[in-house]
Amino acid sequence: MNSITNLFSSIKNSLRLSPVEYPQLHFGLSHHFDNDRFSRVCLMAALFSLAMLAIILPAYYFDNRVLNDAPIWAKPIKFSLALALHFLTLLILAQQLERKRRAGPTLTFFAYAGVASMLVEIIYITIQASRGRQSHYNHETGLEDLMYGVMGIGAVFLVLASFVLGLMIWRYGKKEGAGLRLGSILGLILGSALTLHYAMTMANMPSGTHLVGQVITYAKLPIFGWSLEVGDLRIPHFIATHMMQILPLAGWLLDWRKLPSKWFVSLLAILLTGWSAWIFVLALEGQPAF
Repeated sequence: MNSITNLFSSIKNSLRLSPVEYPQLHFGLSHHFDNDRFSRVCLMAALFSLAMLAIILPAYYFDNRVLNDAPIWAKPIKFSLALALHFLTLLILAQQLERKRRAGPTLTFFAYAGVASMLVEIIYITIQASRGRQSHYNHETGLEDLMYGVMGIGAVFLVLASFVLGLMIWRYGKKEGAGLRLGSILGLILGSALTLHYAMTMANMPSGTHLVGQVITYAKLPIFGWSLEVGDLRIPHFIATHMMQILPLAGWLLDWRKLPSKWFVSLLAILLTGWSAWIFVLALEGQPAF
């Protein structure tokens, strides 16, 4: 009994998350942010995603294989960039919180859960690309079906990390910089909620694809790869996800220029929400956005 009591005591003490100082990295980026758990984890996740990008890019130029009428390495590249941007966004916006909030158990949990999800997602997508296999909408084998479900759970944790950060900035964030503060709150909360809704809709499409309608010519928008002939649910998902960067950036610029920021950030949030919702409805009807 004493051994069990001691075990629970040690677990309880470990969850108190006493302040920990990490040695600074010799990267210029790290000196601009506080040296706490959340900031460190987000920085490491962003750097890992960029390192994966550096590994994948040569494969894109030397491997000419195509999957579903797209270069086979396009998806790992897009996900590496998106995940690096996601964690850099969390890192930057979290600095509006006091250190005790940023390094507390709530954000620390979601940071580690998000990073674990990122590792599973980017590594699996890269492995599947190297095998010439789909990572998404793939139910052909038991393992691939399982991994598609695991990636779905991981995506939820990635979005929850940004959603919870938005709530914490709303409740505990610094009051100065009204535009940045409001942009962070609206961008993280609205962007996360819409991203999760659009992602769940895509994952549960009966057709087993993000496209709605009969594809004939495979006409696509350059670089992004969005369909120009049928509905494409990736477009509203893209707009919603990048509200997390657009709204805080707009608010920061308005604060910097000493311009009225609250009404403009609010209006921009309404416009982006309405735009993504409109394209979402068009996509469900099988209509192209462009």
